Amino acid sequence: MIDLDRMEAQLADALTQTARPSPAAARTAPVPAPTPAPAPAPATRRRPRAAVPAATAPEPRARPRARAASLPASAPELLELGLLDEADAVVARGAHPRDALTWTTMRALLEGRQDPARTGIEELRRLAQRTDDPAAWDRYWVQRFWFAFEWGTEEERYDVLDHCRDRAYRFDDLPWWGNLTLLLAATGKDDEAGRAFDATQDLVARAPSDTCLLDVVTNLVEAAALMGDAGRVAAAARTLRWPEGRLVVAGAAAVCKGSVDRYVALAHLALGDPAAAAECFRRAEATHRAIGAGPMLARTLQQASGRLVAA
Repeated sequence: MIDLDRMEAQLADALTQTARPSPAAARTAPVPAPTPAPAPAPATRRRPRAAVPAATAPEPRARPRARAASLPASAPELLELGLLDEADAVVARGAHPRDALTWTTMRALLEGRQDPARTGIEELRRLAQRTDDPAAWDRYWVQRFWFAFEWGTEEERYDVLDHCRDRAYRFDDLPWWGNLTLLLAATGKDDEAGRAFDATQDLVARAPSDTCLLDVVTNLVEAAALMGDAGRVAAAARTLRWPEGRLVVAGAAAVCKGSVDRYVALAHLALGDPAAAAECFRRAEATHRAIGAGPMLARTLQQASGRLVAA
């Protein structure tokens, strides 16, 4: 007769032995301090038989929001996922003064609070002057650009436009080529905007994969939409690859440009698919309402009305 209880005990002992570290490993591995453990439940004895070796365990399915909990403590990554509360908590735990100031100003820009945004940009300029920090200067100009794009006077826009031209024409800075194209389109300089668009498209085609590409390509989509050029919207959108529901973040979280779905919607309009565009606009609208992005919500509703790009 087969003694099942004895076989089960032997199997448990064998699995326990294989899981035990080798003597060499035991000599090098740190030994944790002993802690009292509760008495094992009756089912504990059966756990070794049900264990799956780590090498054969199936890979878990990726779930973006669940993954956010295991990301490094990075506010920009959390911001891309739309997890603003979690990102705020990361910054509040003790960010570098430059990063904290960049973040609070970005939030003001995102929510459409013009006075705090203007004040934050000026404080970042003073910080950059005091510390001679290149990263602070870069973020200052990115935030100043977006303030001018949204609310700037004609004089402010022309000052920023000079900076865009300098960074693009003189230094061939790809993100600033995208910014230049967008601001030229916003100021009605369609001829120069068209030339800048084509030059930027060529740079994008030859650029290695880089985190700035989404920022550049979405600027090109927006610029072509402002020019009413459906062909250029479609051309830029061919390189637009990003999961739906994500937020577009530029300049080390200096600016959040809202939902990528809005840009995808503009591409669908240019390609003559208004039903797909409407669905993307609805998702973008919901995202912008959820994160309190007033300016982005207003632009989404305006573009969803079909006033900027016709198929």
